[in-house]
Amino acid sequence: MKASMETPSTVIDLASIVQTSLAPVFLLAGTAGFVSVYASRLGRVSDRVNEIGEKYEQNDARRMQLDYLRRRTLALEIAVALGTFAAICTGCAILNLLAGALAFGFREENLFWFFGGAIVSLIGSLLAFLFEMLIAGRNMLRQMRMDQAASGGD
Repeated sequence: MKASMETPSTVIDLASIVQTSLAPVFLLAGTAGFVSVYASRLGRVSDRVNEIGEKYEQNDARRMQLDYLRRRTLALEIAVALGTFAAICTGCAILNLLAGALAFGFREENLFWFFGGAIVSLIGSLLAFLFEMLIAGRNMLRQMRMDQAASGGD
């Protein structure tokens, strides 16, 4: 008589629940990474604003620098807000998947809206980040031209 080595259905069901919930967890981890980058850049911009406020006198160059930093701050705040919203939507999608897997009431339309909201918000946050990077790059090129003109155009 041969012993049966079949996996109990409960184990299979639990494995399926974990597999179903795992894909959104990777999305959540990636989103957290993006938000971390946005927050660290926002901190650097904040440090620069404080530095300008303490060191420089009131003039057009200071005003222009603060306007530039204000635009960067706005873009990064939008990126952080949308990234955080994407993470919240992803978390809600995970809960919805778990509820469905545990027979608490899975609603497909909720999953669509949660994942859709997460992806759209993540794309929005990346676009805001792109905008901030373009602003920073433009300012860097402008500063290099100004430095070159001040040194006599070497």
